[in-house]
Amino acid sequence: MKLRRSVKHEAGPAAPAAGASPEPDAPVTRPFMSARRLKVAEGTAQFLVIFLTGSWMIVALLHTDSAELQLSSILFFALTVTAVDVIPVSAWAGMQLSLSFPILIAVAITFTPPVAGLIAFLGSIDPRELRGEVGLVNALSNRFQVALSVIIGSEVFYLLRPDEGPWYWDFPAAMAATLVAYATNAIVVAIIVSLRERTSVVRVIERMHGARPWEFLVSYLGLGLFGVVIARFYELEGAWPVVAFLAPLVFARQMYFRSRALADQLAERNELLQEQAERLEQLLQKEVETVDELRELNRMKGEFVAVVSHELRTPVTALIGYAKTLQQGEFAEDAMLRQEFLERMERQGDRLLRLVENLLTASRLESRELPLSIQRVLFEDVSREVVEGLSGEASRVIVDVPTDLPVLHTDRQLLSRVVSNLIDNALKYSPDGTPCELGARADGDGVMFWVRDHGIGIPAEKVDRIFDRFYQVDSSSTRTFRGAGLGLSLVADLLSHLGGKIEVDSIPDQGSTFTVRIPRQHPMATEEDTSTDSSAVG
Repeated sequence: MKLRRSVKHEAGPAAPAAGASPEPDAPVTRPFMSARRLKVAEGTAQFLVIFLTGSWMIVALLHTDSAELQLSSILFFALTVTAVDVIPVSAWAGMQLSLSFPILIAVAITFTPPVAGLIAFLGSIDPRELRGEVGLVNALSNRFQVALSVIIGSEVFYLLRPDEGPWYWDFPAAMAATLVAYATNAIVVAIIVSLRERTSVVRVIERMHGARPWEFLVSYLGLGLFGVVIARFYELEGAWPVVAFLAPLVFARQMYFRSRALADQLAERNELLQEQAERLEQLLQKEVETVDELRELNRMKGEFVAVVSHELRTPVTALIGYAKTLQQGEFAEDAMLRQEFLERMERQGDRLLRLVENLLTASRLESRELPLSIQRVLFEDVSREVVEGLSGEASRVIVDVPTDLPVLHTDRQLLSRVVSNLIDNALKYSPDGTPCELGARADGDGVMFWVRDHGIGIPAEKVDRIFDRFYQVDSSSTRTFRGAGLGLSLVADLLSHLGGKIEVDSIPDQGSTFTVRIPRQHPMATEEDTSTDSSAVG
């Protein structure tokens, strides 16, 4: 009864031949037994199997009638079991259906228990024995385990099989013999493996049955029935017809498992190809998105070049025009007109300077080369300087900034650029002559200020995009308001450097309010920066 004649004491875990031997989980260590004691216990268990089974077989064979010791029949079945065993069997879906198992069932049915045990002992060769991978003790233990299972199975069969009963009584008796023999071998294997791996016996038995124990058991019962057929065929036709009967079955079994292995490999490769196809599709989609982004960036770059060229050309053209006009003789004596032209030139120069500074700031932000200079800053001073720098537009800004705001430790120049761009944006998108408001108040441990206009406002669906680089609410060629689309994006980027936040509240056709919160101390400020409060701030 070959449930597992090759218990892998040296090469791996053991399991019955008709079932899977899955990889063991982490062994459950028994702290009360040392590794050396476990090794001794394993050896003792193997010795008991060899000694008890071998002793019983010797005694039983000595008392067996010589008529039952048919040497030709014993050698025939032993060689048949060996021939089937040395042919490698591929496992599929956790099952190893060896044809040596039903042959041993036929042996248990055909011969008396001691003779059946002798055949099982002689024929149950482990292919690893031929390669020198199994030691003598392990090899003997493996063989006697199989012999013990066959002996007990044969005893159960003859106990349940009536001597004068019909032939079909062989089937239930063989089923009972199969189950008892399987249980015997499974328990012996589980005990030895549990001692070697320091794992519980129950855990080893669970591993023997794999993930589908009922399929495992049904396969045994099916092979047991096949063993009855082999035994009846041998009794009726003799030895060589059995060989002719088994040879194509062995060949068919090999072809079946080979085809299953190829099918599994094909399925795995198809799955791999499917995964690669999905991955390629994702990469292709990402590539398409990247191309779309590059096209959008290229389009934005073209629009930016056109807009900036126009924005630069307008003040430069105005400056050149005013300069040429002032060179004419009729304006030499008109002081009032000359003063007006100079003021206009100054405004155009300031406009040109702000645009150039924004471009330089955007470039430094892009290359991460924007310098940071932390110092003591009074927001009221920054707001006054920004408004005064507006020249003729300063009258449109209503300033409501108290003088008792907390002292900020931040970058004065970057904060000034934030305020300047917000006010410039408010003036640009408000009708001529319409005032804008700049207010501030203390906000916890920092300062909150806002810039409010009464201009065109921003549609709700476009509020989230106004801080994108080069984005303008009205980007048509006929747009009314000038600008390169840099101001608000620079505000957002600069505030990220200052540790601040900005919020927008806008109503179309009524105006917008930009609210900024600046922390009192810049996140990168050191104690040395904040310990100079005694110095004057102009």
